[in-house]
Amino acid sequence: MKPFAPALIILAVGAPAALAQESQPEPPAAADAQLSEPADLSLSYRPPLGWLSNPNEPPKDIFDAIVSGKIHFDNRFRVELADSTGRNSSTAITNRLRLGYETKAFHGFSGFVEMENVATPDRGNYFVPATGDGTSDRTVVADPPGTEVNQAFGRFNIDSLGETRISFDLKAGRQRIKLDDDRFVGNVGWRQFEQTYDSVSVKTDFGVEDLSFFYAYVWSVQRIFGPDGPNPDSDSHFINLSYRVMPELKVTPFAYLLDFEDDDPLNSSNSFGVRMTGDLWRDTDDSEDVYADYELTYARQVDAGSNPVDYEADFFAAQIRVTKESVGHLLAGYQLLGSDNGNFGFRFPLGTNHKFQGFDDLFLVTPNEGLQDLYFGVGADLPHGIKTAFVFHQFWSDEGGTDLGSEYDMVASKAINANWSVLVKAAFFDGHDGQPDVSRIWMQTTFKF
Repeated sequence: MKPFAPALIILAVGAPAALAQESQPEPPAAADAQLSEPADLSLSYRPPLGWLSNPNEPPKDIFDAIVSGKIHFDNRFRVELADSTGRNSSTAITNRLRLGYETKAFHGFSGFVEMENVATPDRGNYFVPATGDGTSDRTVVADPPGTEVNQAFGRFNIDSLGETRISFDLKAGRQRIKLDDDRFVGNVGWRQFEQTYDSVSVKTDFGVEDLSFFYAYVWSVQRIFGPDGPNPDSDSHFINLSYRVMPELKVTPFAYLLDFEDDDPLNSSNSFGVRMTGDLWRDTDDSEDVYADYELTYARQVDAGSNPVDYEADFFAAQIRVTKESVGHLLAGYQLLGSDNGNFGFRFPLGTNHKFQGFDDLFLVTPNEGLQDLYFGVGADLPHGIKTAFVFHQFWSDEGGTDLGSEYDMVASKAINANWSVLVKAAFFDGHDGQPDVSRIWMQTTFKF
């Protein structure tokens, strides 16, 4: 395993592609919305939670930048109840703690380091195949205990290189990477351990409004199974370019060239595609705010590196969503994960796959026969700030159109305050053609700053 370079969250309810993801920590230069004090603060000034100084005040020197940054704290306690045909039920009680420190930026340079610990009172109540934790006859829950370095990177971030007005954001080290809707590259933020990347990444707009370019070279992937799980070495490249042509159209061509050498050869692949998103209409006045948005994605995937399977497969996704502010939304979508004559299916080895094809995670790895997913959803904003969503999935194989089953997903969340949130979530899969019946229920609370 190559060493990483130690240089120096809450639910978004909506489409299946946005039901559970976490955000990067904001750079120290970002203003806090609650600040109203002038620059010459009195001695009685108390910085926002986690900050060791006023985040709006630039550091005097490099020492001040190091010692006056922000402590990051994120604690998530979860109970997951899981049951699957042919296995005993599981009760996974886990607590995920992240503790990190971010320096202030000094002439654009900053650093961030974060540890992550997952603990459970009884690992025997569930099973994690990737690490061997737990009891093998119980239903799988992919949250093993352990402690690891989650992120550790140095950063150079500047709004303009000289007088060019070209933004530039360079990171080197172990970092979180989330691209577009996390379909191809994500952090798998729903699991207790998240997926991070030992990489060098750069993001810039080349001085062009509404344009964004991202590139990363990845030499290792820290997956969701903690320090004892399979964390493959990599020789991979992420290329993502997006340009908003108009409010109705944002175009994002991409290329993800994945080579996991000899650690995970079946997931070595090259994917080339384009994603288009935008507003279909927006009707806004003093009494209502109704709008519709869409997503379209097409990609072609071929084998690469040491993958022993010679294959080509297509991916297509389409979704439309109509939203009324403070009321809720309706959505409908379809995804095709193609197959090469039943020999191999289109895969997403680095995607946040829990967000797609149902929360029961039956299709984290695409079947060789491929997969079709037709889904419909509704979301409602209830009184007292409670947000809810319901999604129905119907699944078929790509080759032969075999009925594989259907799934019902439900979620409800509430932000108690800016730092504390609670969530209840459930998924029920009715399997056909040999697929198991699976049910899962989650209850969790998160406190973070």
